[in-house]
Amino acid sequence: MRIDSEKRALIWLSLSESLTPRGRRLLLESAGDPGRALVGFGAAARTLIGDKAYRELAGAGETLDAAVSRMESLGIVALTPSDEAFPDRLRRIPDAPELIYVKGQYRPRPSVAIVGSRRDTRYGREMARRIARDLAEAGVTVVSGLARGIDTAAHQGAVQANGVSVGVLGCGLDSLYPKENTELAEAMLAKGGCLISEYPAGTQPLPYHFPHRNRLISGLSDGVLLIEATLRSGTQSTVNHALEQGRTVFALPGNVDAPGSELPLRLLKEGAELCTCASDILTHLRLPAPEKAATAENTIKEAAPDDPILRALEREEKTFEELLEETGLPAGQLTSDLTMLELDGQIERRPGRAYARIRK
Repeated sequence: MRIDSEKRALIWLSLSESLTPRGRRLLLESAGDPGRALVGFGAAARTLIGDKAYRELAGAGETLDAAVSRMESLGIVALTPSDEAFPDRLRRIPDAPELIYVKGQYRPRPSVAIVGSRRDTRYGREMARRIARDLAEAGVTVVSGLARGIDTAAHQGAVQANGVSVGVLGCGLDSLYPKENTELAEAMLAKGGCLISEYPAGTQPLPYHFPHRNRLISGLSDGVLLIEATLRSGTQSTVNHALEQGRTVFALPGNVDAPGSELPLRLLKEGAELCTCASDILTHLRLPAPEKAATAENTIKEAAPDDPILRALEREEKTFEELLEETGLPAGQLTSDLTMLELDGQIERRPGRAYARIRK
């Protein structure tokens, strides 16, 4: 895709981690447009954007060609609202992004975001996978943040159904966080999904990036489903963005004593739509249901009786090191086999790099 002068300038601006929204606005107002801001960048800009951002942009101007070449070598495309491939939904949200980075191909389709806590429960994980799987089977794109916990389960459910999933990141598309989701991200791309970020390649997953990226998760979706979260969870920001953007908010009910039920139950009291299965979402959004909705019983594959990993996990969970010793598999093969079993819904990853078998 051709990179014109305005897009180059927007890429240049994105290379400064310290450039604030106010400094960016002042710089663009002074120059008139992004292209002129890049061409005419000089010492006068220091008073508008501050010393640190000035130094970063000055350095980025010298390395811009290298940054663009790296982006292209990684298969990453930069899109602005003037590009036909730019998601139309994002053009219409408050604080719409001027530039996004995309790996894979974004396809405009009915979409639902599934979000929740990184500190998930087995109930939350299984429900997120099941609902995502059923939505994907119905032709709905599943959107989430590729984080640990509920996000991971949602993407896994879509992949299990051979469906489309979009991961919105708070870091560069070459700096996946968490690292253990690298293979999941590759599976999403292989199924026709994509990864999206406002941050250029090389950007690390800094804490303040994630609340900002949450508006894109809700913005890309027709509705947002909250699975599990406490009242103080960062997931609340995604819900707030969804309400501001006019998206339908759904919530999964849980045990009233469970910390992860706090936010969903409060939202239900305040008028969120009740969701216990994918059909609740499909009906509300007036989307057709698949002929045979997936269930936990008919989508989890039968375990091969001679699979050494499943045999090792028959009675209890085990760590990666314990599985290495018990199965005798090479580390690389064990990692690959564990990933495939997890995507197939036969095992689940637990804290401490442990794995457990999922029972029907």
